[in-house]
Amino acid sequence: MSIPMINTLTGEVVNVASYMTEEGKRAIQERQRKTAYRNKIIIPFVACYHDPIREVTQHLSLIEGGAVMKLLHYLKQNGKGKLSKAGKPLYQKDLQAILGRGATQTKQIVKRLEYLSILIPTKEGRSKVFYINENFHCMGKLLKKPFTKLLKGRLSTIVDNLSLNQLGFLYKILPYFHFEKCFLCHNPDETDLSIIRKMNRGDLAKAINLDPDELTKIVKSLKKKGLIMTTESCGSLMYYVHPDLMYRKDSNGQDDYTNGLRAMFEEHLKEENPLK
Repeated sequence: MSIPMINTLTGEVVNVASYMTEEGKRAIQERQRKTAYRNKIIIPFVACYHDPIREVTQHLSLIEGGAVMKLLHYLKQNGKGKLSKAGKPLYQKDLQAILGRGATQTKQIVKRLEYLSILIPTKEGRSKVFYINENFHCMGKLLKKPFTKLLKGRLSTIVDNLSLNQLGFLYKILPYFHFEKCFLCHNPDETDLSIIRKMNRGDLAKAINLDPDELTKIVKSLKKKGLIMTTESCGSLMYYVHPDLMYRKDSNGQDDYTNGLRAMFEEHLKEENPLK
């Protein structure tokens, strides 16, 4: 902050000194840290914007949500949402192979995703190619609205090993992933931990329009994969998502809390799979 003085001979206002508050110093240091982080090699991720995903969640089946997760694997950095593999665009027959469904069911899923504006078909020559609507998901230039990072590295290891139902569950919970604590809650952007509204089984089932018993079944299967972890708090379950799959902070994820969470996931994975 500058200290202004008036030159009594000319009437000119000049700054003769400046000082900075401790808060101002910390803000500058934080900006410098973030800039340095961004200038490093960034872990590839798909930005998943909360509001549009939340708006379609009630209308999206698990299979349809799982289809979106499968297709997000084929987004490229700064590719403007175009789905491609090995530099070539994906066509309807490619989507059928990726989703592992017959022609009729693939057509129904694609039509539904088009209706919900998640998938955008575009004519190229005599064929249709497909784009992911960048209001929902993008890789590259980011919009200034809350999003969860879906980390491409971990996505690539699970996308062919999970069912569409399991992937659809992971897709539907994206808007409820807390930016710092990595658990699911109603207000995932809240910084005051004392007023965060954590999601229990009933809350989560209602939010993603899923039968509670089906939710329990899917969560159990994802716990065995090391992707979801549950803990009990005040008699209710809390749901954590592995930070190597979903992440939100503007950092490399090597802070004490996130590393501690990874260790907890490892321990829970051993408990879920004692013979491995």
